[in-house]
Amino acid sequence: MNRLFKDAMFFTAFIPLWITVLFLDIVSIADESNCHIGSEVMGISCIIIGLLLSAIVILCSMRGVQEGDYVKYRILSVEQEKGITSEFLLSYILPLFAFDFTKWVSVVEFLIYFLILGILCVRNNNVYANLLFEAKKYKFYTCEMQWVAEPDATSIPMTVISKKPLTACKGNTIEVVALNKPFYLGK
Repeated sequence: MNRLFKDAMFFTAFIPLWITVLFLDIVSIADESNCHIGSEVMGISCIIIGLLLSAIVILCSMRGVQEGDYVKYRILSVEQEKGITSEFLLSYILPLFAFDFTKWVSVVEFLIYFLILGILCVRNNNVYANLLFEAKKYKFYTCEMQWVAEPDATSIPMTVISKKPLTACKGNTIEVVALNKPFYLGK
């Protein structure tokens, strides 16, 4: 996998914001007194294209995993990422509502802020909160894992995305495959 997977995860993490911006832009277009609808149409187009491409990248990355790609690891420690969703919404998404997405200047200000935030989040693997994964019933777990084939090997920190609840699996083995380190898909 390349960095595109993390970029797609970052973009889809903002689905609540994108839905709100789509609603605001559609209302602005429907307002008959608004004769300048360029930024609204551009915004709607970019959001729809961005969401479609991001969903395709994520789903293809997960579907492209072959059965033979999975590797067995022993779970040494595991913790579900629970509070990160509310932190993410309050810290990152809520402040973005301050921008007026019906004005070009405000859209450019937003893009500057969003691109800087994107670079920092993707570089630091801070892309956990994601409605796309929630809709597919996946949860994020921070795990310390040890490769089963070499029990004396140094443990590896992983972020495992799994439908299976891992918190009760400490000490057990699980099969995982790397999507884009540190993100692994659990079987």
